[in-house]
Amino acid sequence: MKFKVLFILWTSIFCFAVNNCCVSSDTDKIAEGLKKYEKAIPLPYHEGLERMVNLFATKQLSDNFLTYSAIIDTALVQRNMPLELRYLPLALSGMRRNYCQGDRCGVWQLPTLTAMHYGLTIDDEKDERFDVEASTHAALDCLNELYQQYGDWWYSILAYTNSPMALQHALIRNGKKPTVWDFRDNDLLPNTQVIGDFIASVYLGNEDRLHLVKIDEPAIKRVAPTTPVKKTEKTAEQNNVAGTVETTKTTKKTSTSTNSGTQKTQKYKVKKGDTLTKIAAKYHVKVSDLKKWNKLKSDKIREGQTLIIKK
Repeated sequence: MKFKVLFILWTSIFCFAVNNCCVSSDTDKIAEGLKKYEKAIPLPYHEGLERMVNLFATKQLSDNFLTYSAIIDTALVQRNMPLELRYLPLALSGMRRNYCQGDRCGVWQLPTLTAMHYGLTIDDEKDERFDVEASTHAALDCLNELYQQYGDWWYSILAYTNSPMALQHALIRNGKKPTVWDFRDNDLLPNTQVIGDFIASVYLGNEDRLHLVKIDEPAIKRVAPTTPVKKTEKTAEQNNVAGTVETTKTTKKTSTSTNSGTQKTQKYKVKKGDTLTKIAAKYHVKVSDLKKWNKLKSDKIREGQTLIIKK
């Protein structure tokens, strides 16, 4: 009897040790792999990352990734951006072309206002967010501009997937510069799942363990409104892309002929909370043109200022 009890105890200890050894081995493998694959974008290990990696490894991802990876890589190289960003669409949409969540659509999950700001067409006939090549250029231009602002790729990704204003509020609330995992652990932002999914996709991609399958995607349905301006206002309110809420505004309009005889000049009085991004989206013009027309050296504008808009 005594021998039997000792045998059971020894067996339990042995099994516990073996299980811990296996867990430790998997953990070490992922941690070491992240160090090996880390380049321009930090890939810090987290105690919950092993579960996230294993979960992402079973997720069905579209083989669109294989079809469009060369286009994405070329666009990244052209902008001198980290090649790790090729995996971001996998983390955002599973690389599904017709994926939509709220106002964010396409493989890059671009909000309406942001997409229009970076030159994509969104109207009753066409939504270029569903065009992988066109949306890739718009998304990377946006991420690159965010990096110029923050000087940090993780901050740029989080500003992209949430909004610049949401990130700014998170930084203010935290009181100090948070690490990427601080955003998740302390619930500083609405969307922090992208952190684990992106790190997992980079790791699994380099390990050649992504679960890429052929996914039948139904025909893409148009989501644009009948009146594009109203859609812009609604989108800004929902996503806060420009950092403020779009409200109904009254403008003073005057028309004058230009040298071409077809362009009209319109005056707009800046209201509280306005930004160049919002105004450009409202009138379907580029921010760069607004700055050129009004001889602005920066994106700063003040309440009561009169801007010239040419249509």
